[in-house]
Amino acid sequence: MKRLFTYMCFISIILSEPMALKLSGSYYGRRGNLDYHYYKGSFSLSKYGHIQLGGLSLPDTEFLFAADRAKSTYEKEPYEDNGSAILKVDLFANQTFSPFIFAELEFDSLYALDKRANIGLGGKYRFGPYFSISYAALFEEEEYSNVDTSATLYRHSFRPKYKRYFEKLGLFIDWQIFYKPRFDDASKYLLKNIIVFSFQTFHDALTLDINYEYDYNSRYDVEKVVRSYQYSIDDSLGYYFVVDYTEYYGTDIPFIYSTDSDGYVMIPSEYFKPEDYTVSIGLTFSF
Repeated sequence: MKRLFTYMCFISIILSEPMALKLSGSYYGRRGNLDYHYYKGSFSLSKYGHIQLGGLSLPDTEFLFAADRAKSTYEKEPYEDNGSAILKVDLFANQTFSPFIFAELEFDSLYALDKRANIGLGGKYRFGPYFSISYAALFEEEEYSNVDTSATLYRHSFRPKYKRYFEKLGLFIDWQIFYKPRFDDASKYLLKNIIVFSFQTFHDALTLDINYEYDYNSRYDVEKVVRSYQYSIDDSLGYYFVVDYTEYYGTDIPFIYSTDSDGYVMIPSEYFKPEDYTVSIGLTFSF
């Protein structure tokens, strides 16, 4: 999976067609009672129209390669670290129906997601100039830092999209919702809601962007995955080992627990939350 994704990225670099480049960045910082700094940057390369890929001619095609990265520090210690990259080729992009193929990679330290890589193949159906619905079948590999092994699985991907430019207001809206259930178990799914408002500034190439993103991962339904532990203290035993509990009470420990390197019993103090909300404001430069 990683090798194929690398090859596809390499193809994007060697394309000789002129492309549109967008660069954006944002920063949030606070010092004093709280020392917190957040940095985010992104870029995209895109081409619309006729694309010549070696000896292959692709009419009415959309090509996109985009990537973003965000990092932050809290009290001078690393805190957030997440990023994503996508490579997409959409054939007959402006027709009523258009097939597409894409490869995607993402990671997110707050979700304990070390890597999620997928390849998708699907199609998009347009309802008028502003609204479309797409479906793709995904082959996916994911790896979490709180799980010993990585998983290989298949997902559906459903995506309604609303995209419109209001010329009088100088406002562009791009709203997408992704619903990705697994083939083998629909109760295990990913949900993402992205809406972008881009406002034209004093310069045609510069826009002010407001981004809202909502993520849901059913893996982290309440009290499913432990994020951190604390020492368990028993009224009669104080800090105790597993054997202390079983000998004193004559039964196995009836609740979720772990042990530290010395064998003392620890219980969950915090669970991962399934939902994540992000709002950001930044500038995008296009040329």
